[in-house]
Amino acid sequence: MRFLGPMIIATCLLQTAQLSANADNQTVQRKCSVVNGVIECVSQLDISPEERGQSLYNQTGGQHGPLLGYGSPGYKDSQSRFTAIITDANGRENRREVRIKYLETAAEGNKRLLVFDKPLDLKRHALLTISYPEKKDEHWAYNPQKQQVKRLLSNNAATPFSGSEFNFEDLSSQDLAKYDYRFERNDQLGDIPATVVSRLPKDKNSAYGRLETWIDAQTFLILKIDYYDRNGELLKTLTASDYQLFADKYWRAKNINIKNHQSGKSTQLLWSNYQFDTGLSEKDFSLTSLRNVN
Repeated sequence: MRFLGPMIIATCLLQTAQLSANADNQTVQRKCSVVNGVIECVSQLDISPEERGQSLYNQTGGQHGPLLGYGSPGYKDSQSRFTAIITDANGRENRREVRIKYLETAAEGNKRLLVFDKPLDLKRHALLTISYPEKKDEHWAYNPQKQQVKRLLSNNAATPFSGSEFNFEDLSSQDLAKYDYRFERNDQLGDIPATVVSRLPKDKNSAYGRLETWIDAQTFLILKIDYYDRNGELLKTLTASDYQLFADKYWRAKNINIKNHQSGKSTQLLWSNYQFDTGLSEKDFSLTSLRNVN
């Protein structure tokens, strides 16, 4: 994890200290680092909105991982399931049942495999994603009817995934280096104090101009993301709820909803069967294993 700014960051990670602001009793963070063996702290009020935004989002990504990505570091591998309820503008519903596997690797990039169980016409359709910290992820799709593995083009970020309101960019890794950051404000989401940080995609082919991310000010869990298109118009809103702690260290949202404000469509993901450190390996995420999914 790396913070911007003039201070040299120690290899050990120091927890962020908390202090109380004088005027409005808001929670203000300090960024602490070790310089020549001395702990130095700088109030977040003394740094730029860009530095403050990245510092705040660092804690979200480092502790809890991206909502649709690979989770907090250290999990090695994990498995889970979700049911996707896709609702069109007229209220008609379609459902998908999906198994998902993750592998955390340091040498190349983290990997994820999605396998459809239902409906029957999508059974055994699969998507393998290989993520990279700074370059575009690879997506490989398997069609069992054609017995074909196909690499998806990297410029298809805005393409909807299986008719849902999630596109391939949403399914890609949310690595910190792929965005610029800006602190927006302290706010309130219902009765929860929140910090609002904008993420600005560096990829010129991104479907989004910015992602306004609402972060629980105390837990650093992501509560909501407002997605703005390249024209600055609100495109869709994601909300995450029913967070649960697994193995005393992995937070996961069991309910994720995304609403497209421009099309009237929505998608709800209901997550279940979370398992961690299950013994998966590289061979479970190869192109050969993709062809042999069952």
